[in-house]
Amino acid sequence: MKLLITIAAILISISAFSQDLIEYDNGYFSQNGELLSMEQIDDLTVLHKAGRGNFRKGVNFDQMHKNPYLRGGNNTLNFLGGTAGTYVGSYVVIYGLLITTAFDIPVIGVPMLAGGTGVCVISYKAFSRIALSPAGCLRKRDRQFNKVAGKLNQATAGKRFIAI
Repeated sequence: MKLLITIAAILISISAFSQDLIEYDNGYFSQNGELLSMEQIDDLTVLHKAGRGNFRKGVNFDQMHKNPYLRGGNNTLNFLGGTAGTYVGSYVVIYGLLITTAFDIPVIGVPMLAGGTGVCVISYKAFSRIALSPAGCLRKRDRQFNKVAGKLNQATAGKRFIAI
């Protein structure tokens, strides 16, 4: 791990004196007009502790774009999880509302409302990860990778690196 960080620091120190931004365009990262590999971007996200989750999500959507079986399994799992969460969360919200208003027991009803709403939010996140077509995977990949480039640029803004 130390070797990877050292290699990433050397790569960064060579190109960081000009302080050009990392750009993302249609599946490729670049800096100073030079293409960066996915391994280099992965090293940068680890080194700067910025955009790591977005990078993983982008890579996952890229893999789902290439593999229809992976996309189908992911969509099925997210659909079942989202449906179950919506079903359970809506009943908990309804019963929490009933207990709070009709029976006038807010000590039990309000936490039920909060918990049911939280479960519904989680199920919404599961539904949002469904990508029905390969083009949908690419849109979601591009959105995540643009976030990675923005976070890396924000993390490296104003920093000077000394060549090793």
